[in-house]
Amino acid sequence: MTLTGCGAQDSTGRISVTVSGNEADHPYEVQVSVPNGRIAAHQRVFAGGTVDFAGVAVGKVTVRADELCPQEATVHSGEVTDVTLTSSGC
Repeated sequence: MTLTGCGAQDSTGRISVTVSGNEADHPYEVQVSVPNGRIAAHQRVFAGGTVDFAGVAVGKVTVRADELCPQEATVHSGEVTDVTLTSSGC
């Protein structure tokens, strides 16, 4: 038996989060949360640094870190979503 047709679609994507280099020089706990509030990924990163998360559920997410303005983003399958966190413009 041979299977043909569409392959399974991956329901996860990647998000790359940068903490602005203009922020205070200490580690920030970056969190990516899904609409139900569950934290999908988290990691510490210093100002000017970038952290990449894979396996994040496709759809809307909120990215936040201590003292910085939260950002909303949409994760797409097969693409990298870029987000930069700053303390201005909240």
